Amino acid sequence: MKMSTKGRYAVRILLGIARYQKSGPVSKKVIAGEECISADYIEQIIVPLKNDGLVMGLRGVKGGFILAKDPAKITVYDILRASEGDMTIVDCARNDCKGRDKTICVTKPVWEGASKVLEAYFSKITLKELLDQEADLLKNKAASYTI
Repeated sequence: MKMSTKGRYAVRILLGIARYQKSGPVSKKVIAGEECISADYIEQIIVPLKNDGLVMGLRGVKGGFILAKDPAKITVYDILRASEGDMTIVDCARNDCKGRDKTICVTKPVWEGASKVLEAYFSKITLKELLDQEADLLKNKAASYTI
């Protein structure tokens, strides 16, 4: 199972906004340069994040993006759910199984359990925690990202 670039980049985009918004709204150009993501792709990814109330866009010469909530209140799960959609790992965990009778499906609880574990894990990690971890890594000059 692989997460798409959309979800991974959404986390990086919001992390970039959280990192730089102290100086005002963060432009797509700044995010693109810092995170090595094209401005066009940022625009595609940012729309569902705005729709979910995680980020706000401000127009104008000094416009850009700011977080709509405190970084301590935004979890990785919030970001992934907004950018990726439903986070269940297989369709039958959402009760729209097209196969056998759902009442006797022995594997359905496996997929439901795995989805719950992922949700619980990603729900524990906030943007604030990622910012703090990044700051610690930068102190040791060891920060890196997975592309």
